[in-house]
Amino acid sequence: MTEDYHIEADVVETICKNVTENVPVTVEFPNKGLLHIDKLLPYICVYRYKKRDVYFSRLLKTQASYLIVDEDIDISHLLEAIRLITSERFDTFLILELWPNNDSLKHQFQIYGPKTKSLETLNALREGFSEIRKTLSYVDSKIIHTEFRHPKHLTPLLGVEQSKKQGTLIIGVSIPTVYENTATNQLFSLFFRKFYTIFSETIKRAVHEFIRVQTTDAFENYLMLGKTHIDAITLSADSKLAEISEGMSFLLRVTPVNSNEEWDKFEQNNFEKPPSFKYRLLAVDPELEKRKLFNIPIDLIEDPTIAFILRGKRLEIEKQLIMLEERGTENFRFIGESLYGVIREDILQVAKHILQVYPEGETIRSSKRYNGVEFAEFAQREMDYYTQLFPEVDLGIEIRDDVAGIMVSKSKLLINEEMNLDVNRCDALIQHEIGTHILTYCNGKSQPLKQMHEGFEGYDQLQEGLAVIAEYLVGGLTINRLRLLAGRVIAVQSMVDNASFIETFNLLRSSYAFPARVAYYISMRVYRGGGLTKDAVYLAGLIDLMAYLKNGGKLEPLYTGKFNVTHIKLIEELLYREVLKQPVLPRFLKRDDVKIRLQKLREGINIVELVN
Repeated sequence: MTEDYHIEADVVETICKNVTENVPVTVEFPNKGLLHIDKLLPYICVYRYKKRDVYFSRLLKTQASYLIVDEDIDISHLLEAIRLITSERFDTFLILELWPNNDSLKHQFQIYGPKTKSLETLNALREGFSEIRKTLSYVDSKIIHTEFRHPKHLTPLLGVEQSKKQGTLIIGVSIPTVYENTATNQLFSLFFRKFYTIFSETIKRAVHEFIRVQTTDAFENYLMLGKTHIDAITLSADSKLAEISEGMSFLLRVTPVNSNEEWDKFEQNNFEKPPSFKYRLLAVDPELEKRKLFNIPIDLIEDPTIAFILRGKRLEIEKQLIMLEERGTENFRFIGESLYGVIREDILQVAKHILQVYPEGETIRSSKRYNGVEFAEFAQREMDYYTQLFPEVDLGIEIRDDVAGIMVSKSKLLINEEMNLDVNRCDALIQHEIGTHILTYCNGKSQPLKQMHEGFEGYDQLQEGLAVIAEYLVGGLTINRLRLLAGRVIAVQSMVDNASFIETFNLLRSSYAFPARVAYYISMRVYRGGGLTKDAVYLAGLIDLMAYLKNGGKLEPLYTGKFNVTHIKLIEELLYREVLKQPVLPRFLKRDDVKIRLQKLREGINIVELVN
């Protein structure tokens, strides 16, 4: 019986010791009670219950400090011990008691607090919960000034006079359970995701206001109040997603194995007979992989931010698995459009503008050129620098005969043995491949989430934008590179408009002056698998990155791992919360000429001015 249960003194002592040493605390109590304190913070959320509401409990679990406990258990000594520990660093302590209101006729967040103190905290709660109105217009929030800040059938956690003496503020919040049908106990799942995200952010913002006004400790941002440590369920889900994604090898499975041979035939046939591409046999069963995919319990992840990231990655993997099943059919293209999107009108116009300003490619003539071995020796100097910074990552350079030109595979730089490269392009390519792709892999590999190096949903877009910007910053972006990005957009649009392979090839050749071989390989990438719109995202990534920098966005967080522009705010949040480590930055950013070019980007320049 919980009436006879007492929290032992040695348990409280252990809790306090761990909190003091910044060790995460998780303690179970009878009747499914739970205390969790992620780190030393001047607040705690409390939910007392007779019968635990599972979904309401999940709301509290979005916080870094919470106590979910049977209402018959005396927790006064525990709360006082936690308050005393936190008072060594903070001047005051906040207890947020929250409880569910299951009355189907009441749709109001009721916030119970003092009349003259901590109005900033109360207002932050009211304004935050009011965000629910954007989805449910009949829900509102109200501040009630009162000394009674607890459920009616319970005694207060702390008397008002006592709380004043102890420097503790208690705020009570009655939460309407509009996320479920109270008559049938049916959860509105999609709305609940939005509800608990708003709840999570509102509590942190309100606590941040309390800390800002009432304590001497300055938290730079409210996001720093979020959880720092990742639990086992989250790590397991992240690991399983990464395993499925890596085992699928999507791009490898949709890229022809006979593109070089088909080029020879295509040329011999005077470009009149379309190529017949062959693909690797699938080494996975998409049906079985999808089963594994949806057995991953992302719904049990308590952190809304990480759950959102992993849910997005799961959707991407699901669509890629379907695309593998539909490889070689029209359905492949249509599913791909839902994954990579169709071309935005502004991207198409920029592509045409680039090709209008630079109607022909440039012929680069240099007194010195590098073959594959010579370029590898040049690149090794840069690789050695990062090897010292990431000794745990197996960095390396391989000269091979089965790759086209230069490419990166995880931590390896792969170079074609027959490559012939203008010396003046070497630095730009090294910063594109090593200073961007390999560096972000290494930074991602150093993070607790595997998605940081495997790549978030749609990560290619920002990765390529960042890599092309690196070429510009070191003074090595060429007309041909910019034209290639624009040509891919033109080719994707042509394919989406139902043009044939040969029609798109001829369009690139005759209207935009691409050499036959270049036009062929652009078309091959776009028509592979049945039609892949993915190649249009590279120019989109560059354009979005330029806009981001012009609007004051920070470049440094973008090297934390592999993610898209849409994830930047999430990455910044995880950095603030210290879930993620600060990234190692590319050393080329220290160059004086790079700093000048970066400033030009921040001031805003036309994309055609990127050519050095």
